[in-house]
Amino acid sequence: MTNETHKYRVQPIETEDAPDELRPLFDKADSVMVDGNMPGPTLFGNQVRALAHNPPLLQALTQVYQAFGETQTVDRKLVELGVLIVSRINACAYCVQHHAPLAHDAGLTTAQLRAIQDDTWHEQRDLWSDVEWLVIQYAAQLTRAPHKISDAFFAALHAVFTDREIVDLTMRWALTSAWNKFNDALQLDTESAVQHAFAELRQN
Repeated sequence: MTNETHKYRVQPIETEDAPDELRPLFDKADSVMVDGNMPGPTLFGNQVRALAHNPPLLQALTQVYQAFGETQTVDRKLVELGVLIVSRINACAYCVQHHAPLAHDAGLTTAQLRAIQDDTWHEQRDLWSDVEWLVIQYAAQLTRAPHKISDAFFAALHAVFTDREIVDLTMRWALTSAWNKFNDALQLDTESAVQHAFAELRQN
């Protein structure tokens, strides 16, 4: 259900108005955060409502995230850490609010999440393991200036991740930047259940 007081730049399509073939995607997206867990790879509710204007695109993007879920070998905590760093650099509140609870569920601590949300993550090296710090540095460089990433840094990545894992993480976080732009340009509203989960996390 969308927020009736929010001014949408693209009118969201509600579940009852969606084509029958899209209903399962709506149901799955709407179940995110209801019980505090992600029910498998999916897009989020208001993303689905916007993308439903182009059903083939919505279905294709959903399949991309299903592929990530079926083949992912990197610890989900590291994946979510990178998503949060990219989203925080891009100042996408929608993605930060969605992924902070998911990252906490995957193993990031409250202190780590607070550092990301307060934009002090780069000043608190002691909060992060060596692998977490490597992930942070890659996500940040990928977002800010990918053409400046050095061969020496990639050697450090190869010491921890396989080629396939590097490809997966690179695509996952590059898509995160795309979603940041999509969400913010259309001014997507954060769903109420997600707002509640994020607020609870901030209070801890």
